[in-house]
Amino acid sequence: MFITNKEKNNDVKTMIGFILIFYFVWTIKELWLIDYIYSYGEIISPLIEALVKGVVWIFPTWLYIKYYLHNDPLDYLKMNVNVIKGLFWGVMLSLLVAFYFTFQTYITNQQSFQFSLSLDDYLNGFIMAGIAEEIVFRGFILQELDKRLAFWKANIITAVLFLVVHYPIWIYNDIIFQFVSHLYVFLLGLLFGFVFKKSGSLWAVILLHAVHNFFVSII
Repeated sequence: MFITNKEKNNDVKTMIGFILIFYFVWTIKELWLIDYIYSYGEIISPLIEALVKGVVWIFPTWLYIKYYLHNDPLDYLKMNVNVIKGLFWGVMLSLLVAFYFTFQTYITNQQSFQFSLSLDDYLNGFIMAGIAEEIVFRGFILQELDKRLAFWKANIITAVLFLVVHYPIWIYNDIIFQFVSHLYVFLLGLLFGFVFKKSGSLWAVILLHAVHNFFVSII
């Protein structure tokens, strides 16, 4: 029993250390390296940004799951199970998101969508955001916390961490004091966690996350 508890404590410390290093590296990138990354033009810069996000978010998480947790990453992240169910959930909920933003934009606000988007929007705002952020937060962090806590507690903590990871870029863009955004992103994180739990597939939240970001960008 003592050995088991000690191993669990070590696992928790290792995970906390992993997350702290991740936040530290990403904060440096968002606050100090972002201008350098986006100094290469409209084509090269988004490609570099996508590469950096893959290196900082996906690659370390993949290695952690494979070599520390001794699991196949695709299995652990639920990317090769319940695929059809996950896509179904993702599509259905994405349609609800599309309906909400369409109604809000055209009916409530009497405006229209702005479809003039850049490569960076498509590559990093939708695709990489959906894949990388869901791998780290719902696929990895939420599942690790769910092993040790009740799901609702694990989901709240994950949603808070999901919110906090936006702080560096909000500070960079000087929008950190828009407190409605804090509540919105936190609730969004809770929703993504709930959808992941119910669907049993990471593809549901990857698709939902990407579609949500798309509509936010074209408003």
